[in-house]
Formats: sequence, structure tokens, C-alpha cells
Amino acid sequence: MLLPSRRVALPSAARPARPETRRAALALPALALVAACGADAEAGAADEVPAPALSFVDVAPGAGIDVVNRCGDPRRWYILESNGNGAAWLDHDGDGDVDLFVGNGSGVRYVDDGARLELLRDGSSRLYRNDGGGKFTDVTDAAGARTTAWINAVTVGDVDGDGDPDLYLACFGPDVLLRNDGGRFVDATAEAGLGCDLWGAGAAFGDADNDGDLDLYVANYVLFDPDAPPDGGRRQVIEGVEIGYGPEAENGRGYNPGAPDVFYRGDGTGRFEEATADAGLELEAGLCSYAVIFSDVDGDGWQDLLVANDLQPCNLFRNRGDGTFADEGLARGFALNAAGQATAAMGLASADFDGDGDFDVLRTNFDFEANSLHVNDGAGRFRDAAAELGLAGASEDRLGWGGGFLDADLDGDLDLLVANGHVLPQAPEIGMHGFLQESQLFEAVQVDGALRYRDATAEAGPDLRALRSARGVALADYDDDGDVDALVVDLDHAPRLLENRSARRGRWIAVALEGTVGNRDAYGAVVTVEAGGRRHVREMRTNDGLYSSHDPRLHFGLGLVDRVERVTVRWPAGGRTVVEDPPLDRLLAVREPRP
Repeated sequence: MLLPSRRVALPSAARPARPETRRAALALPALALVAACGADAEAGAADEVPAPALSFVDVAPGAGIDVVNRCGDPRRWYILESNGNGAAWLDHDGDGDVDLFVGNGSGVRYVDDGARLELLRDGSSRLYRNDGGGKFTDVTDAAGARTTAWINAVTVGDVDGDGDPDLYLACFGPDVLLRNDGGRFVDATAEAGLGCDLWGAGAAFGDADNDGDLDLYVANYVLFDPDAPPDGGRRQVIEGVEIGYGPEAENGRGYNPGAPDVFYRGDGTGRFEEATADAGLELEAGLCSYAVIFSDVDGDGWQDLLVANDLQPCNLFRNRGDGTFADEGLARGFALNAAGQATAAMGLASADFDGDGDFDVLRTNFDFEANSLHVNDGAGRFRDAAAELGLAGASEDRLGWGGGFLDADLDGDLDLLVANGHVLPQAPEIGMHGFLQESQLFEAVQVDGALRYRDATAEAGPDLRALRSARGVALADYDDDGDVDALVVDLDHAPRLLENRSARRGRWIAVALEGTVGNRDAYGAVVTVEAGGRRHVREMRTNDGLYSSHDPRLHFGLGLVDRVERVTVRWPAGGRTVVEDPPLDRLLAVREPRP
């Protein structure tokens, strides 16, 4: 959190009908096959009424997604009440489409004017089964997915290798592992050796040592005791307005200090062992951490770790390839922004947005701070190029949280969706921007032969522009029609399910992976699609952005092409699979070959 007394002056800048859904369960053969999924019609075929160039429409009310987010008292006088929640897309029942898990928080009652906080436990998680046709059914209780834990982050991984996606919930209070046993979840936290009781704000599964099973990194935010809030529960006063204390670097009084992160090694059977120090990930002092992602930023075949920290340098833990990591965030240009300053960082999203084959990183930041876009030089060294790419000026008056890269119009370039919303309902009274904000859609465009981003929010429809205090974003082609939709979690509201109704400017292919030698989710695999003289590269991970997990099927917009030459999968264990001439506008399912 960056309050007015600590902000710097920043320059202003001008900001600047569809095929029917068809679902198909996937049966995977020994090596690779093509599975039909989505529409038979060619992408780009016009409906009777031309679609807007970029358009997202909230269909949650009609779809049956109705859970209301709970996040403290409306005054939000305490840091606990501002962070919000995430969601996850996963095929929990194995029927071939993606279902939706939504985390939730709790109401809070201020006892003795805030000397103690009582957590009301009046919110709960929800699991919605995807029934097709844009409809969902609440199966929370039938599937054993209800918990009143105060969930911040939701991450998905098949921790026991049985083919069912499991859920790890990073919480205020003990974290929770919901193991999926044939479509029904059971609390396997204790059995797994998990249950960190620090305030978990981010979590990510990845195979850190390439041994074929999933490991887990949990990013913890601050140390906060609701029975003894900072300064006896008194609030700070700015311009006569009471507001809550932010993290330690903001208040300068030691309130809300950072909490240590925790790393667990998995054994492939669903059990984990804490290994933070052994992996070289233990720091001298805890940081105020939010998002964490595994991403092989230096291209050496080992997954590195990226961690966003609030008003502290961000971490880039480079994977040494021997089971240990080294923090090289400062040396590699990732820890700070373009001005050489630590930001109040929340979200991280990693993608090859510029098409050069390596993975760049978006970092969302606080009010009066531009979001950062760290461009990778191919060797894991970064430069914050948000200003020259058109992202900086458009984000200075917003507070960014979750988001991610997606090709909204299938033109072959990755666009960008960012959820925005302030932490302070009183923000306008102290000279900051509003608590309720528009989320933003940035379109990738070519300007004088170079890729740039332009703020296309105004054109994308009123539902994206709805004033909310938004947090987590989970991306998926939930209706299996060949484009990517977005679920946005909003404080005090039901989520928005933003169906993508943008005009199509090209064709597409999606890729579903199954590991057999490496981890079953194939986390860490790199998929390259060659079509129309371009190479589109994705890294297999579902956890990205903030708090949330995306569709496990990798989606590629291709532009105006008439064929895909080949799809190449580089598996985490080192093998490769090449599929020649797969059909367009279909889902390609690829299983890792055994040696």
C-alpha cells in the first residue's frame, strides 16, 4: 500500500453471434491424438449480427453463479479486510469441460471499537459444475467442497498423480488441501503434511527438481492477529479520515510485518515435506508476499520462482538445477520497476507476449504506481518496458490485482486483462482514486511495425467497465467455443463471468497435456505452435495472475492462417513430442511418451 504521504508525482498520459457450444470428454491414447472440441464452423464466420471488435458480457446471473464475496466490515479499517479472493477452473468430475471453484472470505465484527476482531465465518467456498449451454449447478456440498476457511488464493494440481485435480487453498489461518477422490473432495491437509497457519496470499504448484512430482510454494503476506490488531486497534488518521494501517514498509512503525514464505517438496503420493531452508529459499526476514508463479525465465529447463512483494523488492529465485534456488531478482532487473523503486506489487502473469520465445512478466501495482511489464532478453534478464509499450500511463490511476494474457480476438497477439479496485473505501477522501474501479482490457496492436498495447476498455462493453473493487481473475474457455472467457471476483458482489463475444480475427487451436514421466499436470512443459510463419509459445501452468488458476488447456489464437504446421511439446523430463498438421479450431490432446 502506498499512501499519499509517500507517493511520488507521476506524469499523466492519455489512455489512449457465435457457434453453438459442443463438449467432448477426452480419451487420451499412448502418444498423441487430436480430439474434436468446440465449433465445426470456421473461426471468423460472421453471425447475422456482426460482433463488436472486443466485447465481454457478464452472464453469471443466468449461468447460476451467485456466491457473494465476503471480505470484512465495509469500512475495512484493518489490512485483513482488503485482499479479497480468487477462483479456479478445473475439470473436477472428469467429464471433459471445466468446472468452477470460487473461494470466499468472512465478515468481521469490530469488538470494542476494533480492539479485537471477530471473524463471523459467514462466507463459504462454492463449486459449480459446468452443465454446458452456459449453465452451472452448485454441487458444493455433494462434492465435499464447502469450507468456511478465509481463502485468498486457489491453486490446482494433481498432487497424488491419480488423474483428478486437487485444490490447495491459501488462507488467513491454516491452509487447506482438498484432495479429489473421483470427483468428491476430502480434507487431506493433515495427511499431506500441509496446513501452514500463516496468512497465505499466494500458492503455486510446480516440479522444482524435475523428479516427476509436484512441489509447492506458499507466499505468505503479513503477520496479523485479529485478537490484537496493531496499535490496540486504533486506526491512522489522514486529513481527518480514519483508515487502516498498510504493510510495514508503508506505515514505518513495524505494524503488519512480513511473514515468511514456505516451500514444500512433494513425493508424488500426495504427501509433502517442508524444505524452505534446504532449497535455499529461506530469507533473513519475512516479506509481504502476494502472487507466486513457477516460470522457466532463463530457458534452461528448470522452473524458476517469481514472487511479488508489497513495497519491497520482488524475488526472482533462479533454479540452480540441483534442488536449490538463489535470489537474483536485483541482478536480473526484476526486483524493481523502471525507476529503480520497489512497488506495492500484487499480481504476476508470465507469457511470451512479444513472440520471441521467452517468458515476460506483468506485475500489477498500487494506486499512483504504473503496472510493470518486465521484458525478458531470453536469458532471464529483465527490463521494465511498460511505459514504451503503452501500459504505464493507463494504469497509474488504478490499483491492479489479478489478470492475465489472452488472445481475445484470435488475431495471434496476446491481449491483457487486469482487475482493478482500491483497498480503502475512504481513498477519495484522502486524495487517492476510487475504491470502485473499472477493470481494464489492453489490446495488442502494431504501431509502426512494433507491438504496443492500447487501452480498449471503453470498447469492451459495460460489464467489463462496471465499477467494482475486483481481485482474482481466472481465464478459461468455459463454453468450449474456441475463445477465452474470464471469471472476475469482486468484493461484496457475486463474480462476473465475462463471456467473450469479440469479433474473431483468426483461427485457433488448444492443447491439453498429460504427463506420464514427469508430473501428470505437465507443469513446466513448453508448447510451441507453428502456423502462418509465426511461432506461438506457451508454458504449462494454471496458476497465474493472482489468487487464481486458469483453464488447464492451453489456448492459442493464430490469426488468419489456413493450417498449423506443427505443435511441439518440450516435456519437463526432457523429452519432446511433435505433432504434424493438427487440424485448426480443435483441441489437441497430447500424452507424454514413455521411454
